[in-house]
Amino acid sequence: TTVHWHGLDVPESADGHPRLAIGQGHDYVYEFEVTNRAGTYWYHPHPHMRTGAQVYQGLAGLLLVRDAEEDALALPSGEAELLCVLQDRRLNARNQLVFHGGGMREMMNGFLGDRMLVNGQPQPTTEVDAAWHRVRMLNGSNARIYKLAWSRDVQMAVIGGDGGLLEQPLRQQVLTLAPGQRADLLLDLTGLAAGMEVHLESQAFAEADAGVVGMMGMRGGPMMSMMGGRSKVPNGAPLRVMTLRTRARQGPAFRVPERLSSFDAAWSPRADAEIRRVPLEFQRMEWLLGGRTFAMSAVAPE
Repeated sequence: TTVHWHGLDVPESADGHPRLAIGQGHDYVYEFEVTNRAGTYWYHPHPHMRTGAQVYQGLAGLLLVRDAEEDALALPSGEAELLCVLQDRRLNARNQLVFHGGGMREMMNGFLGDRMLVNGQPQPTTEVDAAWHRVRMLNGSNARIYKLAWSRDVQMAVIGGDGGLLEQPLRQQVLTLAPGQRADLLLDLTGLAAGMEVHLESQAFAEADAGVVGMMGMRGGPMMSMMGGRSKVPNGAPLRVMTLRTRARQGPAFRVPERLSSFDAAWSPRADAEIRRVPLEFQRMEWLLGGRTFAMSAVAPE
């Protein structure tokens, strides 16, 4: 296995490349300085053809980076900062995790579970203050896409994503998260009485919108056994993710900052910068980037 520090700017030797995978009983030392701006990052293994299975078994977690710019915002913290890793799983009759054995359909589209877990707990209910909360989310699922919204029409102020804090908060009712994506948001529960519940739901959407790959559009029939089974809960099915139940205790006063972060303009692309297009394709059961498959050690000249 390896450890990949998803989103962090690290040296090549510390990036968890598949060619650096080690076997059972061996060691590998990762050493680097964290230079990223404040944000919600995560770590997971990255061995070739084993990444999905190992993440599914639990080898993944959040990695939080803080800095002075973020500290100055005085965002909700402590019990008011909720860390949520969203994952779907399948369990067999003995309550053991089930992962696909390489069925054709799931090799193409990824593995979908039929039970919703947050931080390893099935659709948990968490007691919280009737206050402002900071909620950091990671979609750690293998293939499931979530279309997230809170019940009671509770609006969220999105303050960050994969690259850290945004310049300004975005107020949204719905937030879509694909696998590997993170979201950092603020939630106002100050108007709720004690004992009230707010549910985080994944709203329904068309399965085709998730980019399902198939053979001549097949959705079932005699060829499905060759393609492997499918989850009872397809991509796009409505799901309850988690619940927040308010306590009588009120939180400290808080106001959403109008400005969150600033960016170095030197990173803006030049007007005359060449545009390089690299097509992503799926052919003969293989993903291709610019017509090439993955090579463990080769580097393309361009």
